[in-house]
Amino acid sequence: MESKVEEHIIEEEYKIWRKNVPHLYDLMYTQTLKWPTPSIQWFPEVQRVENQKSVQRLLTTTFSNGLEKEQLLISQISFPDTVDEDSLNNADIDFKITQSIPLSSDANRCLYCPLATNIIACRTESSDVLIYDYTEHPSFNSSKAPDAVLKGHTDGGFAVDWNHMIFGQLVTGGRDKMVNVFDINNGILFSKSYHSQIVNDVSYSRHNPNVFCSVSDDLRIAVNDTRNITSTVTLEKAHLRSIECCTFSPFKSELLATGSSDSVIKVWDIRSLETPLFVLRGHKDTLITLKWSPHYESLLASCSRDRRVIIWDLNKTDSCSGDQSPETLFIHGGHTNLVDDVDWNPCEPMEIASVSCDNVLQVWKIPLDNYI
Repeated sequence: MESKVEEHIIEEEYKIWRKNVPHLYDLMYTQTLKWPTPSIQWFPEVQRVENQKSVQRLLTTTFSNGLEKEQLLISQISFPDTVDEDSLNNADIDFKITQSIPLSSDANRCLYCPLATNIIACRTESSDVLIYDYTEHPSFNSSKAPDAVLKGHTDGGFAVDWNHMIFGQLVTGGRDKMVNVFDINNGILFSKSYHSQIVNDVSYSRHNPNVFCSVSDDLRIAVNDTRNITSTVTLEKAHLRSIECCTFSPFKSELLATGSSDSVIKVWDIRSLETPLFVLRGHKDTLITLKWSPHYESLLASCSRDRRVIIWDLNKTDSCSGDQSPETLFIHGGHTNLVDDVDWNPCEPMEIASVSCDNVLQVWKIPLDNYI
């Protein structure tokens, strides 16, 4: 009975959101995928075609739950320069898959190397970290094995991030409670147990190639420096429940955001971790992903099991009022199931791609003038 009531509420909320789409968005595009994708990432380049449209690419994976062999997918999405106001939703936008690479294990998160976007790291359900160079694989029906397999974990996981300043270096974590730093050519550089439970996420600093953060079910934040792995800065009980995600700011080296299954986001100054700078309340379920805007240093996007994507503006205020923090800038209500991942379009300010576990991909953009 409760599930029927919940389904009815979700349906009614979606109808209200759908009715208001023309008033809320500059762009709203929805694509139903064959399978859910646990991760999504925009590639950084834009191609102009016939001086009439822009073409961008997206990196995704499939999760068929064993019904098919999982795939690493590269998709192309074309945006026309002009859109008829009467056809705002999905107006003349073309989406197609341009490359499909079979994966040797279920991929939980895939990221391209920021210093060479053809190289992709996949953190999988197996203990191995898989590395693919998509230029070495045909567009379809590839039978080629991964271009590199990084060994060092004893179990799978979700945590992976590339070093933004040292080519080919990445940090990973997982269910074995270990944090490993790899070089794609030389294998594991070091391995250390900073946590007593599952490592859910890792993030490299964008400003210091030696600094990364890891977060875990053990409620601990660990800020690590590869130049001295014994001098880790940790904060115990940083959240009330398991910490699910973390991300360093691309603009300010000291800022770190963490999200938890307690539904709360906290923004920290890693130089002094005792008290968070911001406590962001608004989600009603477990946080899944946090992403800083690549264009505006005060903006942060988050997604959750509550079916919502929230954009936060840390410039609004740092005080809390009731259940909704005043830093809340925009709530995207277009998904009817938990949102697995979000990513800011690096080429279009205020444009986001989000994916949910019911196979839905959405690309949406809110009016810049209304919010910035």
